[in-house]
Order: sequence, then structure tokens, then C-alpha cells
Amino acid sequence: MLLALVATWTAWGLERAKGRNPRIASVLDGPFYPLFVEVGRLLFYLGLPAAALLWGRDAVVGRLMGFQSLLLLNGLVGDPAPAGDIAANLADWMRDVGWAVGLGTAAWAVLALGWWTVRRGAAPLRLDSGPLSGIVGLREAAYHEVHWAFYRNAPIVALGPYWGTWAGLGLVALEAVLNPFWRASLGDADRASLPLLRAGMAFVSAALFLKTGNLWLAVLVHWGVLWGLSATANSGLTTETQRAQRNP
Repeated sequence: MLLALVATWTAWGLERAKGRNPRIASVLDGPFYPLFVEVGRLLFYLGLPAAALLWGRDAVVGRLMGFQSLLLLNGLVGDPAPAGDIAANLADWMRDVGWAVGLGTAAWAVLALGWWTVRRGAAPLRLDSGPLSGIVGLREAAYHEVHWAFYRNAPIVALGPYWGTWAGLGLVALEAVLNPFWRASLGDADRASLPLLRAGMAFVSAALFLKTGNLWLAVLVHWGVLWGLSATANSGLTTETQRAQRNP
């Protein structure tokens, strides 16, 4: 968390100084700064948890991160598991998929209703560009879900699955509140949808983990909700445009 706050506050200071210092502006507007930011995000969101999982001497537990195995695939990469274990594993996955579909659909319905209520007339969330586009949406879903799972690990070890999951969500909320970009986005009507959407998805992720403990499904649910909400927003924009053309 300290690393995240140092990075975000440094970037915030550079953005604020951009208009006063041409040298800073030339660096931020150059071709290498966006690449530097994306590499840094990749290392922070995925590299750090992976390093802790692989080399952390059990500091991070894969099961508590939500890395559920699919025994049916073991025969393709190693020794096949017993048939009874495979059947039980598939039954667990089917139950988890049911919870994922149910919670994902409920999350999309609630967030879409909130978007229509609060965001009517504001800039839409687009599917073809920005953080909700197809492959970018998958990347952002993986980044955030792994990050949230990483933050849940230590609280679950200390407090148990239930309270540890919500304590991990509290750490995520604290990090967001201390992030100046997040607070600035909330104050901008054209950008407030995305941080509010992330907050809602963080809650859904915690609830889904309690029911399934499956990180793979959490990533897919997150991606699906982003895509569904973006499609809803863009269809709403199309409807409003057609209405404006009929009634100039």
C-alpha cells in the first residue's frame, strides 16, 4: 500500500507541476512516460503478488488468493486425478459458476440502474475505447481482482475467511481514499462513473470470494460486468442520439 501511495502521489505532483514546468510537461507528454506507467502497473498489480506467491516462503497462500484447480486438466499436463476427485472438483466448479453468474448478473443490474439514475446526460462509458473496451477491460479486471485478492491474503490468515475478506476490502477502500486521482475522479461528473464502478466491483469481488474462493471466476465476472455496463451505456447514448435527431 505504501508503494502504491508513493507512486500515485508522485504522479499526482508531476501532473500538477506540468503546467508550470515545461521540462516536466515534455516528459509526461512524451512517448515513454505512458509505457513506463503501464510497465509499473503490470509489475505492481501482477508482478508483486506473483513474486510473493512464488518466492515469499508461504507469505501468500495460493488457496487464499483464489487459485482454484481444475482436476480435469491434470491429465493433459501430468498424472490424471482419480475419477471421484474429478467429479467432486467439477461439481464444485459448477456450483461456483452458478454463484458467479448470479452475483455477476445482480451486480450488472444494480450498477446499470445506478448509471441510468445518476449519469443520464453525462459522458458515456464506451466499449470501443478507454478502460471498458474488450481486451483492456480484461486486463483491468485481472489487475484489480489479483490486487484485491492479494490484499485479502494476510487479513484472512489473521482473522479467518469471513472477517478477513471484509478487512481486505477495507484495505482496498483505504488505498482508494488516499489516492488523489480517485478522489479527483469522484469530483468530476464525466469521470465519476469509473471509480464508483470499481468500488461496486470490489464489494462484489469480496462477496464472490466468500461464496466460491475462485479468482478465475472473479476475473471473468468483473470483465463481464464491465462489458455489460459499457454496452448498456452505449445503447443508451444511441437511443438519446436517435431521439435528438427525431426532435431537433
